[in-house]
Amino acid sequence: MTINLENVANARDLGGIATPYGTVAPRRLVRSGHLSIASDSDVAVLRELGLQRIVDLRTPAEIANHPDKCIDGVQFVNISIMSATTFGISYETLDGAQIAAKLQAGIDRMLARNETPIEHMRILYRQFVDDKHSRLGYGRFIKLLAHQPVDGATLWHCTGGKDRCGTCAALLLYCLGADKEAIMQDYLLTNAQVGEHAQSILAKVRPHVAADRLALVQSMLLVERSYLQSFWDKMTADFGSVEGFLRDCGVTDEDVAALRANYLV
Repeated sequence: MTINLENVANARDLGGIATPYGTVAPRRLVRSGHLSIASDSDVAVLRELGLQRIVDLRTPAEIANHPDKCIDGVQFVNISIMSATTFGISYETLDGAQIAAKLQAGIDRMLARNETPIEHMRILYRQFVDDKHSRLGYGRFIKLLAHQPVDGATLWHCTGGKDRCGTCAALLLYCLGADKEAIMQDYLLTNAQVGEHAQSILAKVRPHVAADRLALVQSMLLVERSYLQSFWDKMTADFGSVEGFLRDCGVTDEDVAALRANYLV
C-alpha cells in the first residue's frame, strides 16, 4: 500500500501481501527513501502509522552527509548493506548542474569498464550476494525484525528506497513465504512511485546533459525486473538456492519461524 508523503519518496506498507502462511500484517513493515528531508507533515503521517523504529541501510558517510530527521520516541538503527557506495546521491539538495555532473561521472566510469548503466545495476545486485559485508547486513536486518519486534511499524530505507531497501524487502518477503512474482511486483512498484520524482530530476538535468545521455540517466533512477532477477540468480549460482544464501547470511529456521509469527495474520 502506497504511503503518500510530501517529501519522502517511495514509501509503502508491505501489509496485505499474501503468503501460504498468512497475510503480511498492516502497519508493521514499511519501506521508503531516506528521511533527511521529511517534512512535519511526513512525520505526522508516520506517527499516525505507528512508526516505532527506523533502520537506515546507508553507510555511515551517507548518514553523516544527510542524517535522518530525528523523530522523538522512534528507535534508530544503522545496518549498512554496503561498506561504501559511489552513488546514493541525495538529489534534493543539488541543482541540475551538480546532479548532472555526478551522474555523468558515474556513467563515464561505467562506460570505461564497457558497462551500460543497466548492466552496472545488474552487477551491483550480484555484488550484494558476493560481498560478505552485505551478507552480514542482510542477516542482521532479518534477525532484528525476527527477534526484536516492536508493537508498531519498523521502517527501513537507503537513499532512494529502491536497491538496498528493495533487496532487504525481497529477502524479508521471501522468508515470510511470499512467492517471487509477488515480491517482484512490490519491487517494481518503485517505478510508479518515483515516476514524478524521476521526471523532476530529469527536468533539472536536461539542460546539462547530452540527449543521448538522458536515457542513461533515467535508467539509473528507476528499477528493472532484470536487476532483482540478477540477485536471485546469483544466489542460486553461488549458494545453490535462496535458502542457501540466507543460511550463509546467518538466517536460521528459527529466525524464519519468528518472522512469520510476528508479521503474518
